[in-house]
Amino acid sequence: MQSDAEHWAPYVPTSADPWTLEKVAHLHRRAGFAANWEELHRDLKAGPAESIDRLLHPPPAPQKFVRVADALKNIIESSGDSFMTAESLSPLQAWWLFRMTFGSDPLGEKLTLFWHNHFATSISGVYNLKLMLDQNELFRKHARGKFGDLLLAIEANPAMLKWLDGGANQKEHPNENFARELLELFTLGEGHYSEDDIREAARSLTGWKPGRDSLLNETNEFFYDETLVDTSPKTFLGQTGSWRRDDIFRIILQQPEAARYLCRRLYRWFVSESTIPDDTLIEPLAIQMRASNYSIEHVVGIILRSQHFFSPAACWQRVKSPVEFCVGTIRQLEPKRIPNLLPLAALNCDQQGQILFNPPSVKGWEGGTAWLNTNCTLTRMNWAAELLNGNPDSGLPTYDPKHWLREHSIEPSQAIKSFFELLLQNSLNQESAVLVKRLADKGPSQLRAALQVLLQTPEFQLA
Repeated sequence: MQSDAEHWAPYVPTSADPWTLEKVAHLHRRAGFAANWEELHRDLKAGPAESIDRLLHPPPAPQKFVRVADALKNIIESSGDSFMTAESLSPLQAWWLFRMTFGSDPLGEKLTLFWHNHFATSISGVYNLKLMLDQNELFRKHARGKFGDLLLAIEANPAMLKWLDGGANQKEHPNENFARELLELFTLGEGHYSEDDIREAARSLTGWKPGRDSLLNETNEFFYDETLVDTSPKTFLGQTGSWRRDDIFRIILQQPEAARYLCRRLYRWFVSESTIPDDTLIEPLAIQMRASNYSIEHVVGIILRSQHFFSPAACWQRVKSPVEFCVGTIRQLEPKRIPNLLPLAALNCDQQGQILFNPPSVKGWEGGTAWLNTNCTLTRMNWAAELLNGNPDSGLPTYDPKHWLREHSIEPSQAIKSFFELLLQNSLNQESAVLVKRLADKGPSQLRAALQVLLQTPEFQLA
């Protein structure tokens, strides 16, 4: 039996445990949004070390991608300081889904989504697309970096300051909203701080004030005013001093529980949400987290390279979120690109309950089996059907699997075998496998129907 530290030893292929298509697909489902055919076979040939290094250190984005992403971004920025609600999110969502679907940094986007859920901020409290865009770019900038740097940046982020009332936190009238979530949800978790710690943290985080226009209305800018900072002594997590904002983050990260808490969140995101890891499994990761000065890239690299990550205990142990499901199907099937494809995907995610830039609360999305409720399941089934069969009302064309076969130089006789490899790597129960084969045997006209069955199987809902 392996010790808990050995679980995090690097996976090395052997004759008894070889590097397989299943492992390649598992890596890309967790560290990105599923692999397309070319990526699957490239990384099967490359091996685990090169494949994981490419995810951790991706190549520069192609110029064509950059131009399109920038054009979509310019549309959002042109909204300026206009008052926006959740109904205005489509351009912002389409921009991010474009990055997830066609970008060269899937792990960066997956971590950006992780941080969006970790520091859950909603347009419903911010009311400004540009601020939500800027926060998303902040998450992307710090995605792999030092957690302490991200904490300092997010506390000063205008979207977060609006969302959790940072501008209302003054020394005469402290506002505890951000301080409470900082300790409960962002860094330590319940049971590892006191109400006094929340109050003292709030006092230390004073100083921000909103800008005002010529009519004295609040703007979307914030300024740090030294005269508003509470400089009196405070006792926070057992340490006494005239603490300010940077001191609070430093003291938090000195707590061993901060590293454990973050590692548990990363474990759930990358490894398994069906089991709660024992502290003895988390502790080796937490030790590495502290030793690396809270380097996210370092710890995520340990996870992705590990024996535990590629073990049966980790495979198929997460439910795909609506975003993972919709983006994954586009990446894998590579349908014809049409202008409204990504807005339609965003709408389906919204209908499933994952409205990007509008999480339900500061706790983010529950995830896990919550994505398997009746409404979510029916809505993702509708997405699979619409993506394959088209929809004249939305302008979505009928999917042509023969085009995909030609693009990848696959003979029609190998069609169903190849789609099995692409979507599920043969991880399918016998009943579904028989049904798919029966449909495929009827010829090309039934290939779309066979694909629809594959996308609607219980196995395909898992990551």
